[in-house]
Order: sequence, then structure tokens, then C-alpha cells
Amino acid sequence: MAGNGEEDPFKKGAQVEVSLEDDGFRGSWYTANIIRSISKKTQKIYLEFHTLTSGDNSTKPLREAVDPILVRPIPPREARRRFDVSEDLDAFHNDGWWEGIVIAVLDGGRYSVFFRSSREQIEFDESQLRLHREWVYGKWVPPLEDVIDDSQQEEHKKYSSYIKHQGYTSLSVVRSIQLGFGIHLDSVRTSFSVRY
Repeated sequence: MAGNGEEDPFKKGAQVEVSLEDDGFRGSWYTANIIRSISKKTQKIYLEFHTLTSGDNSTKPLREAVDPILVRPIPPREARRRFDVSEDLDAFHNDGWWEGIVIAVLDGGRYSVFFRSSREQIEFDESQLRLHREWVYGKWVPPLEDVIDDSQQEEHKKYSSYIKHQGYTSLSVVRSIQLGFGIHLDSVRTSFSVRY
């Protein structure tokens, strides 16, 4: 998946984040280490999770083979930042990062966050939050820079066109494009697939 001399972020031993498709886990990302990179036989990546265990009373880390589309590098940590109402973010909750939206800015650097997947509203300290990003074609969306230049805007349009043309949808990718470029697609599925 790496090219142009870049290091492969999905090699054995790499630390990654994994999205789970099981009920009760949608919209969350958990850290794991890659035990075995993509298998030619199963087309899966074999992982060991950092915070998930193999059973209710077990302390043994969960090991699982997952589809590569559910795996991404660890998102970059940026300096602390303030969030605005209606801004998409990830909140560290129940041992993982959960996708949510700011519904209120509170005193003392605290925020009220709503989680669409569980329909819960929970308060968090700003240190428990990060900007929500998606890993799209080997790049973070939105980009790490605050200012989007013309080439990045064209790249976003290309991704949007490809996603719509192929029938693939991603709530976070579409919302990122919607927020940056005025595309209004509010009724989309939260899971997606990509052909390799």
C-alpha cells in the first residue's frame, strides 16, 4: 500500500487502528498491532488488539483476522485544539476512539458529544478528543494543514466523484467533503467497501 519509497504502514509489527463491524462497535476505532500482514489466501490482516480481550473474564488480548479496509495507520496527534458545535470528532471512550459530533461547548475545556451509533450524549475533556479523520487513498482527510490549497481541493473532488460513481459511500468521507465543499449527502450508509 505504500509507494514512492514510503514505508508500508501495514507491515508486521505496525501499530494501527481497526474499525469493527460488529453490533455495538460501529463507529469506533481500536488500536492493535499487526501480527501478519495481508494473507494472499484469506485477503485478511491478522491483528492483536491493545484494549480488547478474547472473552468477558479474560485478560488475553483479542486476536482477529480482519478485512484490510477496516485497518488504518494511527492518526497523527495534533496540538490541542478547540472544537465548535456541529464539528465531527473522535472521543476516547470505552477503550477506543468513537466517532461523534459536538453538540455543546461547555466551560473548562469540556464538550458535550453525541454519538450517532449509540444515540448517547456524553461530556468529555478536550484532552480526550481529536479531530475526526479518514484514511483515503493513503492520505488523511481532512488534511493535516488547516488551509486546503487548490490541489487538495481538486483531490477531494476526485475522491467524491469516484465514490459517487462507483456506488461506494463513507459517511465520514462524504461529511468531510460536504463540510469543505458544499456537497449535501446526509443519507448515506456508514460502511463501505473498496476494490483493490
